[in-house]
Amino acid sequence: MKISIAKGESRKENIKEAVRLIGNDIEKAIKSKKSKRLFIKVNAIDTNFPLACTHPEALDAVLEIFYNKFDEVIVGDNSFAFTQYSGEYYKQALNKFPKVRFSDLAEFESEEIDFETLNGIETGKVSLLPRQAFSISLALPKTHDAFVYTGCLKNMFGCVIKNRNGLHAMKLYERMILNKYVKGNRMKWQNLTNVIQKTKPDLCILDAFEGMEGDGPIMGKRVEMGIAMCSLNGIALDKLASKICGLGHVPYLAMLSGNSDNEEIEIIKEGFNDISEISRKFKMHYNTKYQTKTELNALMPLLDFRSGISLLKRSYRIWDKIKDMLAEKMR
Repeated sequence: MKISIAKGESRKENIKEAVRLIGNDIEKAIKSKKSKRLFIKVNAIDTNFPLACTHPEALDAVLEIFYNKFDEVIVGDNSFAFTQYSGEYYKQALNKFPKVRFSDLAEFESEEIDFETLNGIETGKVSLLPRQAFSISLALPKTHDAFVYTGCLKNMFGCVIKNRNGLHAMKLYERMILNKYVKGNRMKWQNLTNVIQKTKPDLCILDAFEGMEGDGPIMGKRVEMGIAMCSLNGIALDKLASKICGLGHVPYLAMLSGNSDNEEIEIIKEGFNDISEISRKFKMHYNTKYQTKTELNALMPLLDFRSGISLLKRSYRIWDKIKDMLAEKMR
């Protein structure tokens, strides 16, 4: 399996070079998929926090490469960016690429998926678009408040179009109770791997020009990296990326990889000589130690008040954005 990594001073050029380095393999994959439809899954978790989302320049670079290879091009995510704001954050793409259509993915065929939770089995729905189109996961590397690391594969969680919270194996307020949080870990790891297996992208492009450390996946801090990574094998790419970020054990990636650790990985580099030159030591999310446990020996409930504060901060930012949009419409 091949992973390309390009290092340079330009986000767009890094992405283009990373794709070029394995271009022949990508062309074969496109022909093998036999689809005239391209789906670019961006990470648009909350565009009120631009650092947390796929950068518009990254999308621009990918469209410049792939746009003319397909009859139909869909860019989307089942998030506020597309369900409420109609892709406003990425609207510059529409001017350059008129064939592009934004979507929250709910319009496409879907299938039911079961999530195991602390309260029993819950049913959600996942879009079938990643299977029907040639699908690219275009994401960035970040720490995460539930899964240690998020990159190209975790990005595909945005293809769940119904009961997204079921993936976390508990109600939102229960995530503040660390005893329950830990008890649900195995369930949420399995839930996530099930989603990834149903939405596995054909190509993964990790725009690591910048990353996020600390209070990810939304309110963390910027880490300058200056690289882009590309592979047809998302598991291998994300495992290598998480190591480059210094994030250690990522349980869902370990579950997905199975025996693939024995497979030989060919790293194709441009702009640097050794992985150590591009490696960083990300500050971990404050609750990382609880994200990898499956048992917690505590007589009393342990509460995570910081997660509640983070949720409030995010809610205020979203409300401010809505007020600004309403004020703009009334002018």
